[in-house]
Amino acid sequence: MPAGRPAIEVDQAMIDKVEMLAAQGLAEYQICVMIGISQETFIKKKQKYSELSEAIKRGKAKGVATISSSLFQKAKKGDNTSMIFYLCNRDPENWNRHDKPTETNDDSPVGKIVVEVVGANTQDKSD
Repeated sequence: MPAGRPAIEVDQAMIDKVEMLAAQGLAEYQICVMIGISQETFIKKKQKYSELSEAIKRGKAKGVATISSSLFQKAKKGDNTSMIFYLCNRDPENWNRHDKPTETNDDSPVGKIVVEVVGANTQDKSD
């Protein structure tokens, strides 16, 4: 009887599960936990079986497509939050919610800030 752990077999069932988990947004280390192998083993298996890397790519794309479609449908139905989120991410040049810092040239003078403390005790404490 050989010593050590049983060999991890990469079969279609594993590839399908990896794709499904990637579609749900899981990171690779989380996928490893779910399929019961170490990250080190997973990396080796990806190098040997390109189908695993392809499954992750397909899964991520499917997940993004599913959520994008749902977001788009909500935006089309008039959900203001969805509309704003969609536009801010798809057209940030025109729908940026944050002011961008203005560019200044190196020759521009830096403004001086003066702070006046009202009601402060200004007596000399050396009395």
